[in-house]
Amino acid sequence: MMHTHCPSCGGERLEGFFTIKNAPIFSLVTVKSKAEALAVPRKDIELAFCNDCGFIFNRLFDTSIDYFSGGYEDQQGFSRTFMEYLTKIADGLVEKYGLHGKPIVEIGCGKGDFLNLLVQKSGGRGTGIDPAYERGRQSNPELTFYKEFYALEHGKLPAALICCRHTLEHIHQTAAFLKLIRDSLGKRTDAVVFFEVPQIARILDSCAFWDIYYEHCSYFSAGSLARVFRKTGYEILDLRLDYSDQYVLIEARPAPTRSSKTLPIEESVEQLKTSVARFRDRVTDDLAGWRRTLTDLKARKLKTVVWGGGSKSVGFLVNFADLDLIDVVVDVNPHMEGNFVPGIGKMYVQPKFLKDYRPDAVIIMNGIYRTEITASLHEMGLNPEIHAL
Repeated sequence: MMHTHCPSCGGERLEGFFTIKNAPIFSLVTVKSKAEALAVPRKDIELAFCNDCGFIFNRLFDTSIDYFSGGYEDQQGFSRTFMEYLTKIADGLVEKYGLHGKPIVEIGCGKGDFLNLLVQKSGGRGTGIDPAYERGRQSNPELTFYKEFYALEHGKLPAALICCRHTLEHIHQTAAFLKLIRDSLGKRTDAVVFFEVPQIARILDSCAFWDIYYEHCSYFSAGSLARVFRKTGYEILDLRLDYSDQYVLIEARPAPTRSSKTLPIEESVEQLKTSVARFRDRVTDDLAGWRRTLTDLKARKLKTVVWGGGSKSVGFLVNFADLDLIDVVVDVNPHMEGNFVPGIGKMYVQPKFLKDYRPDAVIIMNGIYRTEITASLHEMGLNPEIHAL
């Protein structure tokens, strides 16, 4: 299966620039045994750049597979660093748009952490929509959840804010999904629409190959995200980067007519194409550099662990599984403990596991957590080598 049209603009001027062979198709599903983890199906990834709108996507993505309703484990709220960030975003939205006492809808709400935080801050009511929502994670009586995909009828739900965090990157038909939300709102132009997605320009500029994995089929820059929002009927209110430029955040409203408003942060298609070319020139050397680092750790017989589960660990380890250096992957989310990394087969453990395991080296999957993780290691009397992505 190869997609020949851009899902964001419909353009046909696509240019493949990076391939990963035999990538696990899942990275967030809960897998209960090593055998099951190693049996996760694999497919190739080929990132393609659209020369018309700058959108980047996996043009080999298999749209026939249900990636959502089988359940997944994505809670990040057990990290102090992440919760500080999430609280800042929630406070900002509530104050900026006067959401006190008003209803909020979240599409792709996961376990409901962000929605719960918004409702706590605003004093309103919240409705979450997610086909993989897991009952029992939230106890707030002001929250209602629908375990289903977003549909036209959900536009009738009262909402001063419609938010969608880290969902659009999992959706192949990006323009169609945004148009579905716009169509569901009809003539309503008062609701604020807030999206947050990973930011591809940072991935390209820092050669962060570990941030490319099968479940993420769609990759946005500030410019490509703004362009598809305007195309599907929104006026952009704000557009910015956050979390060390790892995320791009957009705030918009349904527009009665096609908006032409642009913001200074939007890069041109040609600028992003330059970043694509640099990434293509660098990525082989960067992969080789990390292979040398890991080979050296093995040669020195250092007991090495990865800290940070989920997609980044899959995206990183799939490139080096043959080295068989890592025995366990550490994550602060207690719901991951005892599960196994899809496609990799290593077991997830809690940080407390390391107190007796005593690793010689720790590879941190996201450098933004380095201070928090290093402090946790020191509290356990551990002082391993630190290698942070």
